[in-house]
Amino acid sequence: MTFEEEATAKLNKYIPGTDRVFKAMAVFPPVEQGLRKKFEETVALSKQYLEDSKYYLSKGDLVTSLVCIAYCEGIIDACRKLGWLSYKWEDEPADNDKKRA
Repeated sequence: MTFEEEATAKLNKYIPGTDRVFKAMAVFPPVEQGLRKKFEETVALSKQYLEDSKYYLSKGDLVTSLVCIAYCEGIIDACRKLGWLSYKWEDEPADNDKKRA
């Protein structure tokens, strides 16, 4: 499999999967107002990375698209670890501390 084929296959999995997560996730923002504002800005940034990933994929820039979706997923995974988001990846085992395949 070429890089282009592999990258496209991953993007065609990760972008829709991340879209599904954003639609289904439960949000538990921090109580402290300053931290809550930073959390909201961080989630908004993650959503922008998702949109950037879609944009770069549409332009054929597979590397930048992969980087953007990886940033997006990393941000929301960090927020989940902090207890501010709850969701499950489609192919994730019951123990959500395990990495995606």
